[in-house]
This record gives sequence, C-alpha cells and structure tokens, in this order.
Amino acid sequence: MKKLRGGLVAATVVVLGLSTVPATAGTAQPGQPGTAQVCPEIVVLAARGSEQNDHLEPTSYSPDSPWVSNGYEAENIRAFLHYAEARHREQAGTSLLADVQVIGLDDSVYPARLPVPALAERGENLDMSQAGSRVGEILRQTPAHVIAQDAVGGLLGGLESGITGTMGYVDAWETRTGCSPGYILIGFSQGAVVLIPQEPWLKERGQLIASLYLGNPLHPVVGAGPSRSDSLSYCIDGDFACNLNSSTGQTALANGGGVHDEYFGAVDGQQREGDGEVADRFAGWITGYNPQA
Repeated sequence: MKKLRGGLVAATVVVLGLSTVPATAGTAQPGQPGTAQVCPEIVVLAARGSEQNDHLEPTSYSPDSPWVSNGYEAENIRAFLHYAEARHREQAGTSLLADVQVIGLDDSVYPARLPVPALAERGENLDMSQAGSRVGEILRQTPAHVIAQDAVGGLLGGLESGITGTMGYVDAWETRTGCSPGYILIGFSQGAVVLIPQEPWLKERGQLIASLYLGNPLHPVVGAGPSRSDSLSYCIDGDFACNLNSSTGQTALANGGGVHDEYFGAVDGQQREGDGEVADRFAGWITGYNPQA
C-alpha cells in the first residue's frame, strides 16, 4: 500500500502531541556516516521527511571533501545541498561543503514513518467525486479506525524515538570518531519536528551553528516567534504541511501530496524564487563559522 509522504497528520496531530514527548537524550547507535579519519569542522545533521525511506543514496557533495553521507538525508535535503554547493561555486569559485560532513538520522533512531494510504498519485488531480470513490476503495480494504491507529502510532512512535534518541546518536558518533564539530540542523517535514528540540542541547554544548527547516509542520509556530539570524523555516507556496488550509489540503490529497515533495527541485527539477536566498543564508552560516569564537 502506497503511503502519503510529508506529514498531513503531522501538521495537526504533532502540534497537539509534541508537548507530551520528553526531549531527553537517548542511546541509539549511529550508522556509518563516513570513512575519513580526519574530523570535519561542521556537520550537517539531517532528518528526512515522512516515509522517505527508499532513495537513501550515500552522496558526496564536494569533490574537495573526503566525506560521503550515509544517505539518510534523502531526496529533498540532498537536492538542497547539491543546489547550495553549485550556487556557491558559481558565485565564489570555491567549494562550500569541502569541510562539511553530512550525517542523516538513520532508521535506528528515527524511522520517519507516517503509514497513511495515498488517495492519488502525483499529477492525477482527482476531482471530488473521484477522491470520494478512492476513499471508499481504501476503506473497503482497511477500516478507518485501523488506518488512524496505524498512522498516529507510527508517527508518534517515530517522533518520540527521534526526539529522545538524536543526542545519543550524536554522542555515539562523536565518541567513535573523536570529533566535536559545530552542527547545522536541516530537517524536512516531519524531520523538522525531530530536530527542533535538539537545538537547546547543542546550544548548551556550544555546538549549534544554525538550523534550517523545510516544509516544517510547526512553521506557523516557529514563524510567529522572534526572527533569528541562525535559524530559518522555509515554506513554499501551496505546501499543505507548513500552511494547512482547505485549499492546500484538498490539493495535496487529490494530487499525491501537492508541492510538498518539490523543495529544491527534488521532483520537478525546478527552482523557486526563494531558493537562492535560503542557499545564501546557509552558505553564510558555513563561511562565517569560527569554532574559536
């Protein structure tokens, strides 16, 4: 059964349920983030979106870098990092990510689950009658209460694991490598909800450089707070996950998630007007980082 990515439930249930999840460090073990023996100055700690568990491709983001990611940054964060590296090379003539290692939270600590059946494939654009018919087909296969139970259980279980286990994952990697870098957090969709509670822990340790959240279900809450030079929540027009209303919700259900999976051209290959500004902010965090400060 195909699952709907991106966290439609996350935009509603998570806001209500997040306060009940304790943000304490856990003990999950990290995967294999890289093979180099030298320590990076900066680590991008990435958390993928809901159900992004298929295209987990280990990736090198700079020919000048010794590191290859573990792949768990997944499609949208991968597309962003490639875009940011290419843009910086074009503008500055140097590599942005040469001394940056990318480590995604793997499924031992964060399973990124949201087991909700999809009404439509991308590009179908169902009308209300067709959508109603699809709902009927789904409910004939699986009762509504089972769908709801699986979705909420999978979502909240994965969130609790990620929120409580991420610092243990980081600590295990630092112990194994002997490295103690600065961290830039990048979370997409449900992954943003996992990483936001890690900010105080890393800040207390003097290791938080900045945070970037894409398609963040908590965008309305984060966006209502004071502006921060070291944090950015980016929501593209029409994304139901970070701007849920009747229009964006209906479009997402009828069209396989709408624009939610399209950040930085991960699906359609197209860049949006705000992408360059986001990449430039990210580049500024890296080039302006001084570990001795």
